[in-house]
Amino acid sequence: MKLPSRGVLIRICIYVPLLAFFGWQACEKYKAEQAAEKAAPEIEGRKHTFTLPDGKSVEVVEISEDQARQMGFDPSKSGPPSKAEAPAPAPAAEESKSPPPAPAPAN
Repeated sequence: MKLPSRGVLIRICIYVPLLAFFGWQACEKYKAEQAAEKAAPEIEGRKHTFTLPDGKSVEVVEISEDQARQMGFDPSKSGPPSKAEAPAPAPAAEESKSPPPAPAPAN
């Protein structure tokens, strides 16, 4: 049996390991995603579905304060921002940002 040409052998030596490496990386990524999905806690609570202005639907789950603490959130810091956290009000805009009108010529 005659071996393939030298160019074909070089291509085989380059592309076969590359394809094997990328396949292995894809498999590892898939396993990591599956593990992350299994590790995600199932949230119990009332579920609401809201439709956004762009047409997408978002599901929101109401949880108790105890459930929030178990998930690592501090419910005492929720709510509207305090005056110290509120953003500064925008400076008052002038009537017009255009330059003043030119004086009328004297005749």
